[in-house]
Amino acid sequence: MKNELKEFEKCSKDYVPDCLFPSDNEMEIPTLLDLQAKTVDVPFVCFGEQRRSMAMNGFGTLHFYTEDYRFNTIYEHPEKIMRHNPRNIIEPNFSLFDTTPIGLGLSAIYKKRYIARACQNAGINIFVDLNVSPRWYRANMLGVPMGWSSFATRGYSDRIDLLEVEHQIALNWACGNPLTFVVYGGGSKCEKFCKENGAVYITPIIAIKNKIKRLEKMNEIAFNPHFCKFEDTLSPIYKDQIKNYINQLSNGKT
Repeated sequence: MKNELKEFEKCSKDYVPDCLFPSDNEMEIPTLLDLQAKTVDVPFVCFGEQRRSMAMNGFGTLHFYTEDYRFNTIYEHPEKIMRHNPRNIIEPNFSLFDTTPIGLGLSAIYKKRYIARACQNAGINIFVDLNVSPRWYRANMLGVPMGWSSFATRGYSDRIDLLEVEHQIALNWACGNPLTFVVYGGGSKCEKFCKENGAVYITPIIAIKNKIKRLEKMNEIAFNPHFCKFEDTLSPIYKDQIKNYINQLSNGKT
């Protein structure tokens, strides 16, 4: 009986109704609740690059800055996100280019916002994703209430100008509310932007793993028996994955 009750509770938590969520726009793109991610919780991991059975137990942040094929099924099965049980997610980043037809583009925006709204029903906090091509900046805000102040984007070292535009969009939309703006990857140029603008910079886990592997290779060449093992290096390096420059800017530091 106890096992049956546990299974029922799990299914209830994962259940996502097949419905139209309330919308404030004529495209019927779902309107988000005021359930925003205010902090970037660790672990900060990518959907589809972790074990399907990975349990985050109400902690951490799940993002989708990866190839679309890794998460294309979550519109039909958003319960896959709930089963990881993160505290926060960044909205799924379905690829949108300047060449994407209007119909397909609006469909992608509908899907990302529907998934975010479904996750809010399960108590998961949301970062709105701003990583779209300039053609889609306006439509990408459909369903995001004015005053929303939690945003994220993908950083690229060769498009700092667009990063500045996306940051300005976030500032304008926040309407003076304290802004949490997250930049995932992009290297030293993007981290410098975060430092100068009071944002949060995230080092991709793959970059951390590659760094560790290079160090391991050097150790093998040097035959250094005192060099720490791969698994021993994970915790301290992952701890520095998130660089939060929000308070630094507010304190007037450079």
